[in-house]
Amino acid sequence: MRLQDALVRVKTLDTRDYSLIASFSALMAITTAWAFPLPFGGLMHFGNVVMWTASILFGGLIGGLAGGIGGMIVDILEAPIWAPFTPLCKLASGLACGLVAGESATLDHVKFLRIVAATIVGSAVNTIAYAPVYYFLLGPSSMWAWLLLFLSPTPTRILSYIATVILSIGALRVYPGISSYRKSVRQRIEAYGKAEEGR
Repeated sequence: MRLQDALVRVKTLDTRDYSLIASFSALMAITTAWAFPLPFGGLMHFGNVVMWTASILFGGLIGGLAGGIGGMIVDILEAPIWAPFTPLCKLASGLACGLVAGESATLDHVKFLRIVAATIVGSAVNTIAYAPVYYFLLGPSSMWAWLLLFLSPTPTRILSYIATVILSIGALRVYPGISSYRKSVRQRIEAYGKAEEGR
């Protein structure tokens, strides 16, 4: 996606988009704040799952903005030092995830593979985006530990991937109207382009 296309997408946001961003931001905040213990050790939250699912279903801008807003709310309440950085890191993760996933179309093996790839890419970009933040706030050793953690197949990471894929595919099957939403976005962008050409 070109930068110009991304700017046009921002300019064509409407009430449906704002409603989705608000809803997923709230869901992101709730699922991030509510971390639960795993039976085999460690804690897990479903905040990133919400963000990546929103990005796959409704586009990277919706998921990225929701992830950034929801994540920042939790940071302000629980760890304010991270709050200035979370919106940009989550926006980057959501945009990358949505870009790889593409538009919601017929569910076939290609779409399934794109959803899996989008989830992994979103996670990778999330890790890379936060790396300099770890360096700035906690030092180089924390940054390298953070980057190496991405390469380890932890139960939390695997569960996040599986949950994102299941929720995304389930939503596309149950709510075929998601495809019509993505079509309306494309129509808005095309109409905006024609209006600009007519000036």
